[in-house]
Amino acid sequence: MGPRFGILGSLRVLENDRPVDLGSRKQQIVLAALLCHANSLVSFDSLVEALWDDAPPRTARKNIQVYVSALRRLVGGGAERISFRNGGYVFHATPAELDSLGFEQQARAGALADALALWHGPVLDGFRGVPLIEAAAHRLEQRFLAVFEDWAEREIAAGGGAKVIEHVSEVAQRHPLRERLRMTQMTALCQAGRRSEALAVYDELRQSLARELGLSPSPALAGFYQSLLREQGPAASPPAAPPARRTVPPSLLPWDLPTFTGRAAATGQLADALTSGGNRLAVVTGPLGAGKTAIAVHVAHRLGDHFPDGRVFVRLRGEDGSPRPLEDVVSRLLPTAPPGSPSEARRAWQLWLAGRRALVIVDDARRESEVRPLLPEAGDSAVIVTARSRLAGLDAAYRLWISSFAVNEAVGLLGRLIGAERVTADRPSAELIVTAAGSLPLGVRLVAERLALLHHVPLREYAARMAGTRALLDELTAGDVAIRARLAEAIGELPEPAHRAVPRLGMLPEPVFTLKQAAAVLGADEDTAVRVLESLLEASIITVPRVERLAHTVRYEIPVLPYAYAREMAARATPI
Repeated sequence: MGPRFGILGSLRVLENDRPVDLGSRKQQIVLAALLCHANSLVSFDSLVEALWDDAPPRTARKNIQVYVSALRRLVGGGAERISFRNGGYVFHATPAELDSLGFEQQARAGALADALALWHGPVLDGFRGVPLIEAAAHRLEQRFLAVFEDWAEREIAAGGGAKVIEHVSEVAQRHPLRERLRMTQMTALCQAGRRSEALAVYDELRQSLARELGLSPSPALAGFYQSLLREQGPAASPPAAPPARRTVPPSLLPWDLPTFTGRAAATGQLADALTSGGNRLAVVTGPLGAGKTAIAVHVAHRLGDHFPDGRVFVRLRGEDGSPRPLEDVVSRLLPTAPPGSPSEARRAWQLWLAGRRALVIVDDARRESEVRPLLPEAGDSAVIVTARSRLAGLDAAYRLWISSFAVNEAVGLLGRLIGAERVTADRPSAELIVTAAGSLPLGVRLVAERLALLHHVPLREYAARMAGTRALLDELTAGDVAIRARLAEAIGELPEPAHRAVPRLGMLPEPVFTLKQAAAVLGADEDTAVRVLESLLEASIITVPRVERLAHTVRYEIPVLPYAYAREMAARATPI
């Protein structure tokens, strides 16, 4: 029999069921760090920080090598047990050798009691002051609680509530603010005929939440409590479990634009779809600058009464436009969610959603795989996704396409931003200006920023300045927001054939064109050209205008701003 390793409790190594002396404190820290990240790389830098914080000795790396060498001798297996790779170490273990891996294997197999039997106390008791170890230990303990709750609920459903009361109460004492655990405790007490004690549990939790977090119990738990007061509470099983802990995301919606205008039909349709329409997923799509996010936020502000457990917002892109990992996205939605792997982040988010009715805005999605982990797997929450593409792989979604403003709506927005009197004084020029900006909310807002600065410039003169594609894109800049940069990002993300097609379409003399014309400038047959154009349609770079078809010929259109950028690309020696 080989050695067995334990971290679910105190750190231990057993050889033939006898404990092994693990050496100095720092050597034990190295072993603990490697074991709680078993089969994963732990970098040299992480180990140095774990051992010496910010004041490592000059011999730190050599010291770690000595500790690892000693551990290889103690636990056997040499470099096959603790291997060096890519600037760090990996401790190799199987579920039969390491209790934390065995716990996960048993839990996944549904042998919950066997999984729980592997626990002997707090994870790595005595080493929790080391951040590298604390983070991993916290994740393991969150997993333990979820498995424990699953086990207890299974026992209660089988009529064993009286038998689990002591175990549940003991764990609840260590985690007094965990609502799912408290609901399980209340249900077990009710099943044992101890309803008054169950009511006391709720009252204790209510006071603790108010005192420590400034929160009230979740609607699911409050409803369960009311059913007990009416002596109608189910004795055998609780209602749909609330999340593992009452975590409330920070508030969570951006400001509703005070100058939000138009879009009455679109906002009404989206609101109706999420309330009376029974939809739990809505995808809002449209070209760059059409105001997809503004519409989603505006509707979310209107629907507070329909989603009492919160309305939350998260962007899937960082400031530099790069995609955020799922762990980062969830940490922004749930600041108290433990760090960890994508699967752990997804579980934490799904636990928060369970039993709640919340509205989630997922902003700037580029592909379906980014969205799926955030969609509720159970419960009554709803999600609005904003995206340039249709995300056709998201089934059963209500879809809302947002295009540019009508000219009168665009002029109305311009008037609200720079003053209605200035617009009324020269409405024809105002119409030329908003049309040049593509009649898009973002374009109009950027123009308004410039006009507010250039308050001495007549609208007629400014309209003349916007003539010509380069001048147009130069004008559509305010602060760190520039249409040209946004277009470069959107076109840069296209598949290679579509990306190459954009500057070629910029060679067309007019933004409205036929398939035959497109095939000619692309240097492709019409079948190939259709596939490329459909890719651009999916990305909202081109559209099919609602005009009468001539001789059964479909007409395509590059909207004003993409067309201006495509012409710039065509003028360069090498397309971007």
